[in-house]
Amino acid sequence: MDTIDDAVAAMDRLLDRSLATHDPRGFFTCVYRAVTVRVRDGIRAAEFDDGERMERFDVEFARLYLDAVRDHGRGRPVPASWAVTFDAPTRGTLALQHLLAGMNAHINLDLGLAAATVQQGRPIADLRDDFERISDVLAVMVDRMQEGLARVSPWTALADRVGCRFDECLSAWSIGYARRRAWDFAELLAGAGDGHGALVEEQDRRVARLGEQLLHPGMPLRWVVAAAAVRERRAMREMHDLLLQPL
Repeated sequence: MDTIDDAVAAMDRLLDRSLATHDPRGFFTCVYRAVTVRVRDGIRAAEFDDGERMERFDVEFARLYLDAVRDHGRGRPVPASWAVTFDAPTRGTLALQHLLAGMNAHINLDLGLAAATVQQGRPIADLRDDFERISDVLAVMVDRMQEGLARVSPWTALADRVGCRFDECLSAWSIGYARRRAWDFAELLAGAGDGHGALVEEQDRRVARLGEQLLHPGMPLRWVVAAAAVRERRAMREMHDLLLQPL
């Protein structure tokens, strides 16, 4: 995979499979595809300081996710934060849970790792402005995702009301906090040089624990979510179409 178009094509293949199998884990792929297309369009419109570098950054960012999907499907080890996400039950969970679990691994682990990788041998600070721009795209996507799901899937709103506020139960994850920590993680990795393996493993464990909380809430919310998820599955195609809309 050398270009953003290659990444988008790979995501399209994943989406075809998820729709064919009614797999709600494809919701994250929908959202990530929309983000990737938006970044590609931004590069073409010269919205980034260094378009060539941003393409390498975005391809590396996508590679981390797509490699994890491929390796998990082949029974190979993957980062714990992605394993938690991929092993989530396909029934009894809401689209929002799958989306946030994917965003958790994607931003809290992969974003900083991709930044440090693409800037290897160069000052990480040079990437800061473009890093913030791609984080802005992710933030817009999260806002639209939550608003859209509330319209298409009223069952998420029901879980909010009956389950003592679903958002509050997921408050440990927020896009603003995650993007700040992602840059801190990138700086930490860049400063560690070749010896960053232990830092990645430690971060992966933290991110995986948060993913578990997102996917497996306590009682009574778990009952409400399970009941809502049964109805939500009937709107899977509509939710896919919504999440694929251009940003």
